[in-house]
Amino acid sequence: MDQKKTTIRNVLEQNTTNMIFYEDSFTKTSFFTREVSNYKVPIFYIDFDLQYTGFVKSGITQEMKNLNLLHPENSSFREDLKSIIAKISREKSLIVIDSLNGFFNILEGDKDLGRLINSFVMLLSSAANHTKSTIIVGVLSKLNEEGRWVLYNTGRSVIDNEHFTKIQLTRKENNAFATLLNPDNSQDSDLIL
Repeated sequence: MDQKKTTIRNVLEQNTTNMIFYEDSFTKTSFFTREVSNYKVPIFYIDFDLQYTGFVKSGITQEMKNLNLLHPENSSFREDLKSIIAKISREKSLIVIDSLNGFFNILEGDKDLGRLINSFVMLLSSAANHTKSTIIVGVLSKLNEEGRWVLYNTGRSVIDNEHFTKIQLTRKENNAFATLLNPDNSQDSDLIL
């Protein structure tokens, strides 16, 4: 890819599902705030860690009319998911899952948790694919010794699929950087934020 012309938005819209790997929650929230504001389609922001919601409620981040901010609880999550799937299967949308770690936390205790979450993400991806919608999944993560992404605190393996775009966010000297990753998790190219 041509580094001079590759913007993050172009990359996010190439595949339906995008995994955003980060180690710093503020870098992630800054990234999501900037990207979400660029979309005019309906936005379904599933905020498991409530950081983005806090920014919106406090006025740090401007609330947008096309933003559906959801903070699911275990009892409401399945109904929220059904509603989102129905809506995104009819209309092009942006779906943000913030974050995969919170997704695991809210469903902790369910049998075969990894498979269940993988199924939910694949259901969303399938519905989104029909309308050319975009899904962005934030993952507080690190590379393990085998070069695979794992959830930062638990060490659980991160959902991996060759059709997912993988982007790593980093922060250096108060600047955020995004790097497109290859399927083997090696760096491909830097992206323009």
